Amino acid sequence: MPSVVHELLISLLREAPGALEALLSRSLGLQSGALVERSASFTDLAPAIYTVDFAAESPTLRVLIEVQLRVDEGKRRSWPFYAASAHAFDGKRTCLVVLATRRSVAAWARRPISTFQDGAFAPRVIGPDEVPRFEDPEQARASPELAVLSALMRRGRETSDAQAQAALGAALELGQRDEDRGKLLLDALLDALGNVGLRAWEATMRSEGYQYKSEIVRGYIAMGREEGREEGREEGREEGRAALRGTLRALAETLGVGWSEARAATVAELHTDGLQRLIEAVARDRRWPD
Repeated sequence: MPSVVHELLISLLREAPGALEALLSRSLGLQSGALVERSASFTDLAPAIYTVDFAAESPTLRVLIEVQLRVDEGKRRSWPFYAASAHAFDGKRTCLVVLATRRSVAAWARRPISTFQDGAFAPRVIGPDEVPRFEDPEQARASPELAVLSALMRRGRETSDAQAQAALGAALELGQRDEDRGKLLLDALLDALGNVGLRAWEATMRSEGYQYKSEIVRGYIAMGREEGREEGREEGREEGRAALRGTLRALAETLGVGWSEARAATVAELHTDGLQRLIEAVARDRRWPD
């Protein structure tokens, strides 16, 4: 079941083919040329349908992107089929690239698949260490999708204040083009980056005099002011639930699903697992579950 971060990473690639080209070149040394999105579904003779997360191609290269947040052994059975089916379509050079948000997942994804051609098939993998870092705000604004993707990939791990501030500035740049999308990206970044993101956001507001409209963002900032205090176990869990409730409301408002006092009351009773399932259902179905 896709998560919000999973869907946002795909959205960033879809909205900016140039960012994907830069990522492939800088992280894997793949020179693709201009990429254009294509159908991500392929069929076999059965015909079952197999769909990758994102597919794009240029005249010389087809790239299949799989976003992987965790280890899933089932994917190691389907990845060779994705690549073989796409290649069989017209014989074009085809690369399957895994975008892994954790080092452990990246290491797992790099292992050759032993049951396919005696282990000759191994995906190309972009993990947190291969994604370019952005510390210069101007460079981040020049490649905003890639800067936001870089921060979401790391999710606060080994992220400096400068990198967090550059990512938030990039999200603001994207918000100038699409306010709702910018709000969703900002809320996702603040959720992913934790206290380093909150410090960077407050620094951004002080330096630029910017007041963001999102009620959720202001809630995150207020929550961040407590970071100097030692949190107990239950308080830490409640902070996580509050962040999930904020993400859910921002997602519902952005997708036009709607928010009400009744829904807020229902959400307030949910624990972490229930909140995560509800976020995934709204992101997937673009409606409130019955």
